[in-house]
Amino acid sequence: MKKRVALFLMAGMLFLAPLLSGCQSAADEKMQEYKVLGISQMESGDYESAANSFQKALDQSVGSIGAEELDICYYKALALYKSGDTEGAIEAYTALVEYDSKNWEVYYLRGNVYLQEGQTEEALADYAQAVSLRGDDIELYAHIYENLLNAGLEESGQEYLTVVLATEPSDAEEYYYLGDVYFLSGDYENAKTNLLQAQEMGYDKALLLLGQVYAAEGDDDAAKSAFESYMEKYPEDADALNELGEIALEAGEYEDAVTYLEAALSSTDGDAAASVLKNLIIAYEYIYDFQSACDTAEEYLSLYSDEEIEREYEFLQTRVGEDIESSDEEDGETDETDASESTDGADASGDTDGTDGSDQSAETGETDETDASGE
Repeated sequence: MKKRVALFLMAGMLFLAPLLSGCQSAADEKMQEYKVLGISQMESGDYESAANSFQKALDQSVGSIGAEELDICYYKALALYKSGDTEGAIEAYTALVEYDSKNWEVYYLRGNVYLQEGQTEEALADYAQAVSLRGDDIELYAHIYENLLNAGLEESGQEYLTVVLATEPSDAEEYYYLGDVYFLSGDYENAKTNLLQAQEMGYDKALLLLGQVYAAEGDDDAAKSAFESYMEKYPEDADALNELGEIALEAGEYEDAVTYLEAALSSTDGDAAASVLKNLIIAYEYIYDFQSACDTAEEYLSLYSDEEIEREYEFLQTRVGEDIESSDEEDGETDETDASESTDGADASGDTDGTDGSDQSAETGETDETDASGE
């Protein structure tokens, strides 16, 4: 377990701190540089490079493990997970658990990775440990229920659902998460009741989820109104713009969909951009902008692996090729038409005086000789 060893080594280097105090500032600066680089790489979706940068940041440590080192460890574990190295991510989270066994968040995060890997027993054990350390946190229970529901483990999620539904909300955020769980369980009426209460209490994020509830009910007008209300306060929120784009697609308002989705894309990056790019490919196709659809599919595939989009990209390449060939053919027809019109014009011009070319050359032999010589 490389990560565990690295953490213990950093702790074991504490005795070196007095000897290296003169270099501590430079090391801290270097650590920050690598950390910032890693975060930037994560935002752009380059998770493998990000994990390497976070490790280089940790390599700069010359003293005991502090808050900064732990923060970088969290980043590295997430980068490993995002890069597809789930084994490395579990290793990293396990090292954090062993360093601080009272930290509920690490158990929750490791449980998520276990769940993704199909290690259900390990995931459930970590979730149970997380809630035992965290206590009655409706948000944590709601997230665990959603994770288990998405993994097809609805029965395992029932105990978490029961806890949430038995909660008497005391603030806007708790109303929001109660509404979220009702939405996930298919109870749209109670979902709306709680989300409206959260929104009235000033929790604007509830409008986004409320829009999704309306959309699930098939009420696109109400959904659009909820998202637009949210965007009056947060005009550059990518999630809201993407949702509006999806609603516009469903309604057949394809030009509007392109407008919303292009704005969403300019306001997001990393994994959040995946859904936007997919929707944008569809929107471009609907308005017959195959070149933009093809370019967007190419951009998507440069960031993500997706067999469906690969097939779509191959199709779009043929459509773009057909458009180019069609354009070339139209240009060729135009050239032929121009040439034909030019010839017709010359004939018409030659006949204007009522004589043909032979009569004219017979009368003026000098003219013919001059034309033939080009002089």
